[in-house]
Amino acid sequence: MPAWYDPNLRSLTAQANSGLFLAHVRASTGTATSRNNCHPFVHGQWSFMHNGQAGGYDQFRRDADMMIPEGLYGARKGATDSEAIFLVALAEGIDGEPRGALERAPARFIRLARQKGALPHLRMTAALSDGHRLYAVRYATDENAPSLYYRWSATRGGMAVVSEPLEAEEGGWIEVPTASFCTFEGETVKVEEFMPCRLAAAA
Repeated sequence: MPAWYDPNLRSLTAQANSGLFLAHVRASTGTATSRNNCHPFVHGQWSFMHNGQAGGYDQFRRDADMMIPEGLYGARKGATDSEAIFLVALAEGIDGEPRGALERAPARFIRLARQKGALPHLRMTAALSDGHRLYAVRYATDENAPSLYYRWSATRGGMAVVSEPLEAEEGGWIEVPTASFCTFEGETVKVEEFMPCRLAAAA
């Protein structure tokens, strides 16, 4: 059911305070729309959301699961490509190197999609956080990367990072270029190159 119909959410929002939160509307790209498949996925201090798909994921789902180390496989609750990418990124060292880990994990999925899947091999915008910083990526192996925008609001005292601008009548939204890795901390935004396809080609 949609979260806004859940009376528990209304009770929680009246009592919980946070300087950083993630929210996601679930739309299925092949797996069931169930609680276990809903973002954000969480492990330790990390939260992760992904908009997009690995091309032909159903054809290499077992291979994707095999990339998740035994020590992390117990955290695999659902069946989505998004959760699998997250767990592989954790295994790739997201604690010490978020950008590098999040390049290496999708590169492994791109290789699988090329071998057994379908076009487009990967489309993704993703947001992840360690509870202190927010990171976001925008990338695709074709020309149709899902959109990503951000805006600092002085009146609201915070940064919004969204797949589409929240208020059409309010300007100031900045579109993140494709093949980008962003680090958000307060008002500051650092944008770096993000190229998992280069790693996939090198392997």
